[in-house]
Amino acid sequence: MSAVFALAALAATGTPTGNMAYTCAPGSVESKYPFCDRKLGFEARSQDLMKRLNTTEKVMLWGHSYPGTEYIERYNMKTWSLDHTCIHGVNKAHGVTVFAHAIAQGASFDRDLVARISNATSIEARILSEKEYVKSNGEAQASVLSCDGGPLANSAHDPRWGRISETYGEDPYLIQQIGVTAMRSLQNQQAVPDSPGDYFMATRQVTRHFLGYHQARPDLEPPYMNVTMRSLGDSYIPTYGSYQDPELGNADGIMCAISSVNGVPSCANSFLLTDLLRKKWNSDALVQTDCCDSLSAISSFHYKGATTHEDALVLGVEAGVQVYYGYSGGTYSKLMTDSVENGTIPMSILDSAAARVIKSMMKLGLYDTYAADFPWKNLTWSQLDSPQHRSLARESAAKSTVLLKNDGVLPLSPNTYKNVAVIGPFANCTECLLQSYNGYPSAYTTIFQGISNRTHATYSLGSNTSCPTKADNTCWTTPGVEADAITAAVNVAKDADLTILVVGLGSTWEGEGNDRVNMTLPTIQAALQQAVEKVSKKVIIVSVSAGGVDLDETTAGAVVYAPYGGEEGGSGLADVLFGDFNPSAKMPVTVYKQSWADSM
Repeated sequence: MSAVFALAALAATGTPTGNMAYTCAPGSVESKYPFCDRKLGFEARSQDLMKRLNTTEKVMLWGHSYPGTEYIERYNMKTWSLDHTCIHGVNKAHGVTVFAHAIAQGASFDRDLVARISNATSIEARILSEKEYVKSNGEAQASVLSCDGGPLANSAHDPRWGRISETYGEDPYLIQQIGVTAMRSLQNQQAVPDSPGDYFMATRQVTRHFLGYHQARPDLEPPYMNVTMRSLGDSYIPTYGSYQDPELGNADGIMCAISSVNGVPSCANSFLLTDLLRKKWNSDALVQTDCCDSLSAISSFHYKGATTHEDALVLGVEAGVQVYYGYSGGTYSKLMTDSVENGTIPMSILDSAAARVIKSMMKLGLYDTYAADFPWKNLTWSQLDSPQHRSLARESAAKSTVLLKNDGVLPLSPNTYKNVAVIGPFANCTECLLQSYNGYPSAYTTIFQGISNRTHATYSLGSNTSCPTKADNTCWTTPGVEADAITAAVNVAKDADLTILVVGLGSTWEGEGNDRVNMTLPTIQAALQQAVEKVSKKVIIVSVSAGGVDLDETTAGAVVYAPYGGEEGGSGLADVLFGDFNPSAKMPVTVYKQSWADSM
């Protein structure tokens, strides 16, 4: 197959071949219907198609079981999924570019960088969409394009929150500036010829998580927050509003959170989903649930006496939920069908939701991909993880590296230090630099590799990157292994002119479902640091983390914060350490002392 998509030529001819024809392509069965007439505009087209669907088909659009919808053959309606994230590259896919994580992009304070990362990600998503189209025999087209894991509006109020790597930082203004830039560049809206006011999107983005859900309270399940209206207005609402404002982020979707705010579950909160979203922000965003079943949280909270899925469904729909997405899709789809048929939920609500889903599909171009003037027609597979995108990934790692301390050790010179020891559990790992919600690149550059490409270096693991449980003494399954690893690291450090100690947290200690209790390093890594520093001539500490670590930096000549730099994290960090790039990043979060955590 040609590097340029073979399907483009097929679609241009308008000759359908089974399901392989693009929807509405000239000569296709459905091309005769008004919903294929681009001049009518998305609103009229989506209404026309919705009215042709039966109740079962409408519910198929409303209720999404994991991972996505079913193909509706009679109108060649492609399947799509709400199970992708696009915040630092397209997740789950292989052979794609993985850029520095969201928290790193926040640390860069660089909107131009974020725009270029987001644009590159949208291009790769489009390419993957066409690969998916071929693989599915033309039935699936938009699964990779609909990113329910869009930019987070959540703030990093507490650095111990497990999902802090997905945020842009703790400051609401920073989040707005970086997040809106990412949102606009990921969606990359392009005007639709012949249809004034409509626009195609490269990808569709969903704002997460509306509202709250970022408290580091692992003891609360489901999570809830009590907050004053002033705090809501100062620290929470502005970020979500900027993402949804049609003149700013203009996100196509928004996800109601699994948490409750002041006693009201987010997915049953008409103040959030109607008063703010529709009336104040004038947003027509498609409102969806979180896949971890934020709709069922309504009954978990027993809100307004709700105890069943049916109670949760009615309250959610009344508040403004338009799409259910989660692991109970079959249950809720049946309940929606029954509720519409018995009149508990008006058919007009289901009609409105189905039409809005179709409108999102149209914005993604699913009904106009055949057109010669469709914006994303001539992309090539070679653009996936291309040299240009890898270079951008390297730049993102360098521009997100924060210099916290320097007693004159940096920048390094290969002529000054002939033998460098690179020690630690994050020194030579690959996926640890990706952290979460990531794809898998065609190649990695680890921190050790990045340094050894510049000067003679020796690597030692020193300790494990993660532990099976939160108990530090279970980090190693073989008795004595930790002591042997530290001893080996000490021997390497003794012979070196300089030791670069690479420690951190990773997804075991800060990840979804893994909120931290402490601000310090895992115990085994702290022991490694103490042992290595005793024998080292000079030490540089690299902290690979999102929320930061309360480090003992007394003997360190330099300390660097490197927040999950992506596939070229090692090269980008080396560019900073060796002076090729002047460190310009700033801390996106406050790193507290352990005494603060003890007092909480």
